[in-house]
Amino acid sequence: MILLVLLGLIGGSGAILCYDDIDLGEVQEYTYEMEKKPLDKYWSKYVEPAKNDKGRPTIMGYNMHLTYTMFGKFDGDPSDATITAGYYKEDDSLIYSVKVDCGAGTWTSYAPNLEDPQVQEKYQDGDLDESCVDGEIFDLLLKVEQAHLMNWLYNAQPLKYGSQNVTFYKQGKTKAVKERTLYVPSPDKRPTGSAADAAKFKIQTTGAAVVTRLAFGRCIAWPEEITRNCTAVNEWITKRSKSKTTGQDLYGFTVPTYAMDCYKETLYVWIQTKIHPDEDSQPESAYCCCVDMETGQLFTGDRDTDCQSTKECEQSCIDAFNPNL
Repeated sequence: MILLVLLGLIGGSGAILCYDDIDLGEVQEYTYEMEKKPLDKYWSKYVEPAKNDKGRPTIMGYNMHLTYTMFGKFDGDPSDATITAGYYKEDDSLIYSVKVDCGAGTWTSYAPNLEDPQVQEKYQDGDLDESCVDGEIFDLLLKVEQAHLMNWLYNAQPLKYGSQNVTFYKQGKTKAVKERTLYVPSPDKRPTGSAADAAKFKIQTTGAAVVTRLAFGRCIAWPEEITRNCTAVNEWITKRSKSKTTGQDLYGFTVPTYAMDCYKETLYVWIQTKIHPDEDSQPESAYCCCVDMETGQLFTGDRDTDCQSTKECEQSCIDAFNPNL
């Protein structure tokens, strides 16, 4: 199969409030170049700098939380198919990548060599929980939480293992300990560098694996194939969430709170009262939005028209209610 490189067009479905949602058609090679780099203040409008005991700013604060959600399908015998995705800096040096090998039934992740960042080394590997199947869809997610904290999910399977207890200070004052995933190896000294310097997300597949769509931002995206079934969408989100019982705990890409509210199983409630916050959300708030009852997408397609902060949600979304469904 010939490798293709296409420029994506905005307009994919099955996502709310993503920075980009790109319909790729069917490609085997694609590079997404970030228009807004992680340290751009665009992503951290409400983040305050760290302060010392005298209240003076010490370290500029940034919100690194970003998610890449890649969708694809197997178009033919997948026995020799591979799926590779990676996060890179402007100079094409690796930050973190993963390869899914359908024939071998394995996955392998890679990180930069600690002495030479232009050289990649195997970081972790493991077996796939399920086989690749002709005609089925797949998804691969990269969840970035901090400059050195990030992980992959393939069809809801974490492609990372291990955890650590990290000490931090709540509001710069109260000492606390939180369990986190392991730091991805990097020649950059924490907390700088690594994903903070990200510029590109690269995708390459072989064999019967093709990529159809890429969603990026602080948002939740789900497969277009299930978007007209609210219950199926929620099952998809929950399975990849941070739920300790029905999700992937530390390795999930969102808290289960941000699942959709369903109406009569397949339909969506016309007003969604907790849509995942994005870069413009006020601190400690999410969105309430008017949505299409059949697709779950914004009712008019315009965030300023359809959404309000949960801190000041006063809309009824009556125009979005369709009594004939």
